[in-house]
Amino acid sequence: MVRNYVPKKSFFEPTRIHKIAKDVLSDCKEDRSRALETFDYFKNLVSSNPEDDKAKAEMIHALGLSQDANDKIVKVLDMMIKMTQAEKKLSATKPTPAPENLSFDDLRKNG
Repeated sequence: MVRNYVPKKSFFEPTRIHKIAKDVLSDCKEDRSRALETFDYFKNLVSSNPEDDKAKAEMIHALGLSQDANDKIVKVLDMMIKMTQAEKKLSATKPTPAPENLSFDDLRKNG
């Protein structure tokens, strides 16, 4: 019988989100480098044959993919900054326990 995976910790725990974001950033970096390699390949084809419209179109498409990967990196970083700010707001609004009002007599009794 198949059982559903039940994680021990929340799916949306900050450390898990940070790891996922790190993986997305590395994937975007790899996508961008591959798109730039493709752009260079088609650029070489266009330089050898300036009349090749198909290579020009693919060159433009590769440049678009490169820019899209860069845009995704910016979006992920923006979301991570917003998440960090929200975490700081939550930790700032949590009530801290009031310090105990101890007198010198109380300290002598405890000590």
